[in-house]
Amino acid sequence: MARRRSWSGRLGGVFAIGLLAFVAAAVIVVWRRTRGDVEQQAIVTLEAERRDLEAQRVSLERDLQSAMSAGRIEPLARRTLGLRLPSDSQIVTLVRSRGAEVVNDSSPSDRP
Repeated sequence: MARRRSWSGRLGGVFAIGLLAFVAAAVIVVWRRTRGDVEQQAIVTLEAERRDLEAQRVSLERDLQSAMSAGRIEPLARRTLGLRLPSDSQIVTLVRSRGAEVVNDSSPSDRP
């Protein structure tokens, strides 16, 4: 009879260890799934935020192009700074050749 008790004691210990391993594995699986769900929700939130920011960037670029257009700048320059478009005789085009030296000419005739 002593032998039977030792086998049943061993079987009980093996069963307890197996049950403990199964419960530990189940807890790990549940924890990983929960963690995965949380991370997936964070990814979805970040992707939505990225889409919103991309739309905002496109809108800001469009506003910038509109603000930089000559049709918008010219009236503002006239009104706030008193500027006007030069006549054809006031436009001077300077052409610099590649080998030309830069000369510092400070004659009074060049000054306004």
